[in-house]
Amino acid sequence: MSYDLVVFNHSKVPYEFGQLDKWLCTHMEDDVILDKPPVIFNTFLENIKKVFPSIEHCPENKLEYACDYEIHENFIYMCFGYSAIKEAHGIVKRQAKIDNLGFWDVSQFFDRTFPITLPTDKWPMLLEAKWIKYGNHFVYNYQEVHKILIQMKTIDRSSVCLTDRYGNYIQAGGYKDTFIVEVRKYIDAVSYQHIRADLKKESLDADTLVQINNFNIRVPKSQILSTNQVCMLFKKFTDEIELENLSIFWKKLDI
Repeated sequence: MSYDLVVFNHSKVPYEFGQLDKWLCTHMEDDVILDKPPVIFNTFLENIKKVFPSIEHCPENKLEYACDYEIHENFIYMCFGYSAIKEAHGIVKRQAKIDNLGFWDVSQFFDRTFPITLPTDKWPMLLEAKWIKYGNHFVYNYQEVHKILIQMKTIDRSSVCLTDRYGNYIQAGGYKDTFIVEVRKYIDAVSYQHIRADLKKESLDADTLVQINNFNIRVPKSQILSTNQVCMLFKKFTDEIELENLSIFWKKLDI
């Protein structure tokens, strides 16, 4: 058994619901390209093989990340061992977006509900909060996110996280009108930054406490945001608007 992913040329391959698997079944027997890959896949393969070497050329110290690449004219079928499942899913999906390719989680180990992702796809995003049904659900617009944010008025409603389809997230902690906001943002397919919102470029403010899920977290006063500021940052994260004159800076966190 293996963990299987496909990246594909979405301008050539039918990707609507129920079509991609049927199309792939009829094209898997097409001749595999062994020599020069199609140009559309060159950059993707160059970058992804730095992380997941091909089985034929994999050094011994990276065998757990080895991948079997089957390259066709309009798609690449990739087979991973189970030891690389988590890394393969996120990194391949992000690299596919960077290189304007479609992504299909064939094994659906992670993307059971939405296994196909195009590079322009933004919604749905995953919203997580302890007080909502099942602790999380998919949202399809900012209005659904806003409904949850304005409910954060008590200690048992003091943390929420919104994750996009590529692993970037924004999370708020606090309640009433005292919050902190953190973001994980991928720089490329592999590397990311953790950053926290701050109202000043350089802050010498004395520390204060924020209560999140019954924990006290000590942060500079300049990192305390209002409900309105939190809503604006979440709206920005969803790319619904361009923010102007919010005067919020970002401090890198070492995690």
